[in-house]
Amino acid sequence: MSDDLSLLQREVERYKAVYEVNRALGGTLDLDRLLALIMDRTTEVMNADRSSLFLIDWDSEELWSKVAQGVRYRELRFPMGLGLAGSVAASGEILNIPDAYEDERFNQAIDRQTGYRTRSVLCCPMNNKQGDRIGVIQVLNKLSGEPFTQEDEELLCALAGSAAVAVENAQLYEEQKLSFVSFVETLSTAMDARDPITAGHSRRVTAYSVAIGEELGYGEKDLEILRVAALLHDVGKIGVPEIVLFKDGRLTDEEYQVIQSHASHTLNILGKIHFDREKREIPMMAGTHHERLDGKGYPLELSGEDIPEAGRVMAVGDVFDAITSRRHYRDRMEFRKVLNVLTEERGTHFQPEFVDAFMRLKLRRIVEIMESGNPEPVAPEDLERFESMTLAELKALLDGAEAPVEGQAELVERFQYYYRRSLPEGYVPMD
Repeated sequence: MSDDLSLLQREVERYKAVYEVNRALGGTLDLDRLLALIMDRTTEVMNADRSSLFLIDWDSEELWSKVAQGVRYRELRFPMGLGLAGSVAASGEILNIPDAYEDERFNQAIDRQTGYRTRSVLCCPMNNKQGDRIGVIQVLNKLSGEPFTQEDEELLCALAGSAAVAVENAQLYEEQKLSFVSFVETLSTAMDARDPITAGHSRRVTAYSVAIGEELGYGEKDLEILRVAALLHDVGKIGVPEIVLFKDGRLTDEEYQVIQSHASHTLNILGKIHFDREKREIPMMAGTHHERLDGKGYPLELSGEDIPEAGRVMAVGDVFDAITSRRHYRDRMEFRKVLNVLTEERGTHFQPEFVDAFMRLKLRRIVEIMESGNPEPVAPEDLERFESMTLAELKALLDGAEAPVEGQAELVERFQYYYRRSLPEGYVPMD
C-alpha cells in the first residue's frame, strides 16, 4: 500500500511540474526568452545541474541554439548526427547515458574548453503536434549523482512536448511579425520611390519619431506601434495626382489643398487594412500627423489630446524633416531658423513636451538620421564628437544665448559643414 501511495505521489508531483512549466511557457512569445525559460524550468524540474536546448534547421540539416546554461556563445550550429544531441535529432530516440565519457558519440571538446565535467546525460527529441521533430532538449548531471531513471525519461519527454508547442507558437508569431514588418516597409518604400524628390522621408520621420519616443521613455510595444504608424504616415500620397506631387516649384492654393488631401487618403487606405488589437489605432495615428495642437491642422481639425499621441510625436519629426531636407528647387532651411520653428510653435502646432524631448537628442543621432541618404558618410570621429552636444545646447550657441566653451565653436562649425554640404552632382536619393 505504501509503495502504491509513493508511486501516486510521484505521479502527482510530475503532473504538477509539467503543469507549472506549461503555465510559465505560456507567458512569452519571444523566442530567445522562451528558450532560456525552458532550460531554467527544465533544470529545476529535472533536478539537474544544467540544460541545453537545440532547434533543428531542416534546410541545412543542422542543430542551432543561441543560449545554453554554463556556455557563452552567440549562436552555436553543428550538423545533425554530431554528438549526443545530434544523434537524438537524427534518430528521434531518447538517450539516457549514465557516463557520457564512455559513449563515443559524446563530444568532449566543450568540457575541455569550459572545464565542466559532464557525467550523466538525458537527451530527448522535441516533437510538435504533427509528430515532426523540431529540436532536442537535454539535461546534464543529476544532482543526486545517480543516473537518470525511466521516470526521469518520462518527465523529460512530457516537458519536451510542452516546450515544442511553446517554441512552435513563438516561431509562428515571429514569422507573422516579420511578414507584417516586411509588408509595412515595402509599402513605405514604394511610396517614397514614387516621389523621388522626397525619397527617404518616411524612414527619416520614423527615425526622428522613434528617437522622441525613446527620450519620452516609451516601452518596446509603444515604440513598435509608433514606428509602424510613422512608416505609413504618407501612404495617402498614392491618391495625389503626379502633376501636383511632382510639381517643380511653389504650389497654388488649389494644388496645396490637393497635397493636403494625402492625410485623408492615409486615414482611408489604412482604415481598410486589418490591424490586430494592439495596432488598431495605427490608421488614426498615421493620418493625424498634420493636425495641430491649436486645432488649425488637417484633415480633421483636431486639437489638444484629441489628436493621438503618436500623431503629435510624428508632427515634430515630419516638420523637422520637411524643412531640413534638400529639394532640387531649394536647399535646406538655415538650421537656426529650423530650431526656431520648433520652439516658437510649442503649444500651438506642437506638444511642448515632445519638442523638449526632441531638443534633448544628441547631435550624433540627428546627423546620423539627417545624412542617412548621403553617399558621402559622416566621419566617425565627428560622430563621436557630436555625442557631446544636444540640439538644445546647439540652439543656445547659435542664438548667442551662451558663450561657447573650449571646442564647442569648432563642433558647431563642423555640424554646419555637414548640414550645408552639397550632394554629389546627379545624385538621386534612394531608400
